Amino acid sequence: MYYYQFEAFSAPCELHIDALSASIADTAAKVVFENAKRLEQRYSFFRNDSELHTLNTRSSNICLLSDELSGLIQLSLFYRDKTLGAFDIAMAGTLKESSNASSTLEYHAKRKTLLPFASSSHLSLEGNCLTFTNPITKIDLGGLVKEYAVDQSILQLQSMEITSGLVNFGGDIAAFGTCHDHSWRVGIQNPQNPETNLAEIELNTASLCTSGHSKRYSIIQFEKISHIIGPIDAPSSYSQVSILAPTTVDAGIWSTAMLVNPDLTLPNHIKMVHSIP
Repeated sequence: MYYYQFEAFSAPCELHIDALSASIADTAAKVVFENAKRLEQRYSFFRNDSELHTLNTRSSNICLLSDELSGLIQLSLFYRDKTLGAFDIAMAGTLKESSNASSTLEYHAKRKTLLPFASSSHLSLEGNCLTFTNPITKIDLGGLVKEYAVDQSILQLQSMEITSGLVNFGGDIAAFGTCHDHSWRVGIQNPQNPETNLAEIELNTASLCTSGHSKRYSIIQFEKISHIIGPIDAPSSYSQVSILAPTTVDAGIWSTAMLVNPDLTLPNHIKMVHSIP
């Protein structure tokens, strides 16, 4: 088993690759790393050289997209409908501006102003042509592209005849095959004590994602603002949710959606394996 570490999507990443030789594992790890960095650059909300930045700073509300970005937005619209709007790339992108406020009063005022535009209902996608109804709505793929990258990494490893491996991009985890002839076991970290796990989950050709409010947030005048953006600023039934699913995109989106709307009913192929109130 060969082990690799790097950083992508502003998060620590790791690979465990079971290969016949170090050279095979090195080649596979290089492919995964380069694709992760490509996706990070192309779809970053914050980089001014990304395709997403070009979209959000558009001079026209009719935009021609690359095939890949068109596919990602189509995927996001599918999940928007499945999660009844709890996962919405337009809400995440449009309301993000309010977190730059210097006071809580300004923060809530900005949110109120932007909220009517913070919905994927303002997007229309036909083929590779994306049309916005207004110049204000922005999109953020932060809740999708890292998970998409993990799923792509698994496919890349399998295409290179790797029979067993684990990919972990900042806590979005997928595994296939076995680890030394046993199922992969992944711990769910205790946010209050990172040295301990709250549970251990077996991964057998599956993905595990955990979303929560404890690690990524901003503070405005002592008010904690979670990086998970919903239509209202209200306490959720959960502070952390862990989802087991066939793909990392599934697991990541549903773990986020359950934080935004804990009353959602999970599809039969999706399982909540741990939660913290």
